[in-house]
Order: sequence, then C-alpha cells, then structure tokens
Amino acid sequence: MKRSADRSGLGYWNRKEVRLEAAHILDLVDAVLNEESKQVTPFVSFAMREWAEAVLRKEHLTLMEEGGFQDAERVRLVIAPWGETLHSIDANISLLWVRPTNPRAQLEHRQILGSLMGLGFSRDVLGDIQVGQKGQYIATTAEIASFVLDHWTQAGREELKVSLCGNIPDVCPDSGEELGITVNSSRIDAVIANAFGVSRSVAQEWITQGKLRRNGIVVSKTDAEVQPDDLISCRGQGRIKLLKCTQTRKDRTAWQIVLFRSQRH
Repeated sequence: MKRSADRSGLGYWNRKEVRLEAAHILDLVDAVLNEESKQVTPFVSFAMREWAEAVLRKEHLTLMEEGGFQDAERVRLVIAPWGETLHSIDANISLLWVRPTNPRAQLEHRQILGSLMGLGFSRDVLGDIQVGQKGQYIATTAEIASFVLDHWTQAGREELKVSLCGNIPDVCPDSGEELGITVNSSRIDAVIANAFGVSRSVAQEWITQGKLRRNGIVVSKTDAEVQPDDLISCRGQGRIKLLKCTQTRKDRTAWQIVLFRSQRH
C-alpha cells in the first residue's frame, strides 16, 4: 500500500505558485516513502525550507540542506529514508565563477540573475549569488551547468568569462554592521525606513511593490509587527537581522539590529 505525506499543510501558502512548489516537495517525500530512494528538491527559500523541515519531522525522514556556500540562503533539500547517510555531493550543485571580460566593469546581482533568466531558466535552478574578491559566484543545479557554461556569454552590456569553480570560492565576508535604531512603533515600515535611512513612504512603497521579505516570506502589510530574530530582506537594498528591543523613557522602541548592505539576496 502506497504511503502519502499529509497535504493539509499546503493551506499555509496563499500564492498559487508557492503552493505548487510546496506540493512538488510533497511529491518527492512520497517518492522517498514508497521507493526508499533519495530525492533532491530544486533550490528553495528560507521560508520553504522551514516548512519542509516541519513536514519531514512528521514523516521521520532524513534531511540535508546544501546551498554550495556556507550559510546559504537558498538551498537544495536532499530527502532520504531515516538513518541514511547523506553527503554534500548528493545535492548536485555546481558553483560557477563569473567575471566581466572588461576588468574595469562591475557586475550587479540583477544583471547576473536577469541574464540567466533570459536564457530561459527559472529561479528554482539558481541558488545564491555571492560577491568574491575577483568576480562573483553563483550556485546552480548541476543539471544546467554545462548549458550555462556554453551559452552564458553576456550580462547586460558586459561580456562574460564563466567557468566552474574548482576550489573554495574567495567570497567576500558578509559581516554586517551592528546598529541601534529608535522608532515610534515596531511596524515593519517604520523599522525598515529607519534601518535603511529612507522615508516611511519609501519603505511602504517597497512593501507594496513586493520587494520586502520577512524570514523568506513576502510582506504585504505595511503595519505588520516585527519580532526579535526576524530576518528582513529588501531587494536591491540589503538585509537586516533584528536582535532585541527595549522601551525608552519617551515610550519609543529601541532596536538593536545588524545591517547587511546589498551584495546578495
């Protein structure tokens, strides 16, 4: 008799395309339960991996997360029967090293991602993009690596040199800057405006444009309350990690945060 993972959790996701992504993961879980074979997901977001972890705990399966980089935000999940030993190579990830032919040119995240998607790739076959000392690195599924090496020759107006990364990538450290900010309330628009040094109306515009994610999930409400340990990213700006908050004498809220300026998202 075939086993099937509990699908009631799909209702957690509001957007149809994200529900389909989650349903595909459950299909892979079913394959592990019934065929007792390893399965690998596409690259998933922080929020999706947390959701998948909860599902797999209930099904008593073995899980490994691998993104190609230390502390990767986007990872592939390797799912296997309970007790099976997994290795990073099981995730089938390739690291590509890309740099412009013109040594004076600088590639931006959106140029790299836009040019790859222009080749017909969807976001789920592409992992993190990280800045290195001499160029940038991108994690891809191993299945598409050969095609990318043969056909990815340009990003925007810049001609590219692309090769497989055979060594440990010389990624620039992403240490962040610890700051203290004070806001009238812990609404997400107020916190973001203060952290990135913009007006409240600009922060609200970012939210309505779908640029903001909290713990991997797109934020749609400007008055959403933030909590300690939240990780908030804003496309094109960077990320903030909320550490702790205290109340001031004037009834304002003081937050301790770590600000990461935009290099990868």
